[in-house]
Amino acid sequence: MADKFVSAEAAELIEKSITEVVEANGYEVVEIKYFKEYGRYNLTVFIWSKDGVDLNGCETVHNALDPVMDKYEELFPEEYVLNVSSSGLDRPIVTMDDFRRALDTEIEVKDEKGKRHGKLISHDENSFTILTGDKNPKEITISKTNVKIQPYIRF
Repeated sequence: MADKFVSAEAAELIEKSITEVVEANGYEVVEIKYFKEYGRYNLTVFIWSKDGVDLNGCETVHNALDPVMDKYEELFPEEYVLNVSSSGLDRPIVTMDDFRRALDTEIEVKDEKGKRHGKLISHDENSFTILTGDKNPKEITISKTNVKIQPYIRF
């Protein structure tokens, strides 16, 4: 969250408070973004839960965050809009935390070999392993280099 709008010290303090509130409500912080759009500042908190995030969950976290964020009002350059959102169905899987959250779920992989999908069964710093769901299931270990990964969405 530290950027040209908020000092690094302020960002650290705010992120810590946000994380405490989000976790106290049974969710995990995926990302915190502070940005100016259409002439207004926005503070958006993306949350996740293994059970999913619905509108009621976003509202609950928002209502819990609102009074806490009032304490930090002077750290922001202007008024802002507080948004709480799910991390999204199609959010790319990039960080170790993203991989942890995606374990045992189906993911889609795009690399030089094309598109593949399967259940994420393990990962480390450099690679990950999927179990394909086709007629002859097999484990495939793939390097994290030059690859795009996201949840596999069935329609």
